[in-house]
Amino acid sequence: MKDKKKGKLKWVIIAIIAIAMIGIAVGGGNDSDKASDKNPKKVNSSSSSENNKDKQEVKEEKKENKNEQQGEDEKIFAPGDVVEASDLQISFVSAKKYKSDNEFLQPKKGNIFYKMEFEFENISDSDKTLSTVMDWTCYADSYKVDQNHLEDDNGLDATLSPGKKAKGSVYFEIPKDSKEITLEYSPSFWSDNKIVFKAK
Repeated sequence: MKDKKKGKLKWVIIAIIAIAMIGIAVGGGNDSDKASDKNPKKVNSSSSSENNKDKQEVKEEKKENKNEQQGEDEKIFAPGDVVEASDLQISFVSAKKYKSDNEFLQPKKGNIFYKMEFEFENISDSDKTLSTVMDWTCYADSYKVDQNHLEDDNGLDATLSPGKKAKGSVYFEIPKDSKEITLEYSPSFWSDNKIVFKAK
């Protein structure tokens, strides 16, 4: 009789332990599943939000840079462009290499002459004076270069009456391997304002 009771008690204990183990396993598994579901969502959500924010910032920065670049480009004029300042309308006619026929007027070794032709019209109500020497500065790859007076071309040294025009050229000596040539025109001696022309 005692053996039967011991046997039953043993099975009851085994059943209780088994139930307890199953409960622990199921409960622990659920908690683990909840934790594993919860954390990745937070990370993904946060990461996605940060990524979207970063993409938006990059997009806005690119747009701003593009607008700035466009603004800068609009201030630089190429051959064929017509610029209207407050008193003058300036047509950038052409820009090209120039070879002098005068054997005494030749560039230094490794250099070439460059000719930039312009047309000016006085659109103000008073006389305007143009100066080939005073008004122009040229840069080749950001280095200032010397101006030359190669021809009897004084069309840009003139005093224009209202509505009148002048056409002429400026010449500069530049290194032959220059990749960029820019020309700055100062409409007024008393002002820092410049009009920039890109010859190359």
